[in-house]
Amino acid sequence: MSISRVSTYQLNKAFSNQLGNTQSKFNQLAQQIATGVKVSSVSDDPIAAGGIIKANKELGDIETYLANLKSSDIELSQVDSTLKSINDQLGKAHDVAMQVANGTMGDDELKAYQAELDSIIDNVKRLANTNYNGQYLFSGTRTTTIPFQEGEDGLTYKGNDESRSALVGENKTQQINFIGKDLFGEAVYTTNDKDEKSFNPEESSGIFGALYQLKEAIKDSEKIDTKAITEAMGRIDTGVDTITGAKARTGAIGESFEDMKSAYENDIQNLTQLRSNLQDTDLPTAISDWYSVYQSMQASYSMMSQTMNVSLLNFI
Repeated sequence: MSISRVSTYQLNKAFSNQLGNTQSKFNQLAQQIATGVKVSSVSDDPIAAGGIIKANKELGDIETYLANLKSSDIELSQVDSTLKSINDQLGKAHDVAMQVANGTMGDDELKAYQAELDSIIDNVKRLANTNYNGQYLFSGTRTTTIPFQEGEDGLTYKGNDESRSALVGENKTQQINFIGKDLFGEAVYTTNDKDEKSFNPEESSGIFGALYQLKEAIKDSEKIDTKAITEAMGRIDTGVDTITGAKARTGAIGESFEDMKSAYENDIQNLTQLRSNLQDTDLPTAISDWYSVYQSMQASYSMMSQTMNVSLLNFI
């Protein structure tokens, strides 16, 4: 009789364990159906959870790269627009130089050209000191420093020659800034033994050197320096080439950014689908499984109920 008692106990315990497992599976499926998520913790499916974690990290990285690409692309567009405006001003300066060098003119006409040139210089200075989104575009990494400032030593560069780069991929950066001094040069004034300041074309450089040299060459109607005008025109042409080259570079970088953005957007779609396959509940399958488990659980309840009614009298 003791053997029967042990067998009944073990049978009831087995039913109880089976029912517990079935109940756990039933609750898990019910939660998956309710939330639409089949993997909410590592214990649910370690392999799938690892894939979800990896996909989430890659998606987070891509979102960072895309944000950097978009903000950098906007800045490059601003740079490109600024450079175009500067080239337009240089074209006007070249025309002034041509007009002054090719003929005689009265004081009033010369003053008009001088005033136009002063306006051109002011415009180029303003453009070279363009501030976008709280940062000076052409100051290197000294983005809060006005790059070109007028002082006793002329119009000089106050930024640095360090590049600013954006993280646009895994271990991949792209320089997005242009160094102001490289693009526009400086206009340098020196002081002689008599404490007299004068423009120094040898120490000056770039666009500003050309514009200030032209300004000096036409400041006196009786002493127009045609040789200096010719030199300034050559410098202006070189400056236009420099700006044109920078614009070509912004265009090339912009095109590469567009290619990267397209590739990343495609990666987002693929990774999102992969994560969905690993994480999201397949509702038709889950509902079918839930109903099967429900029927199994009901059968287990019924069988256990019958077993619990068995007594020692049934074996006498």
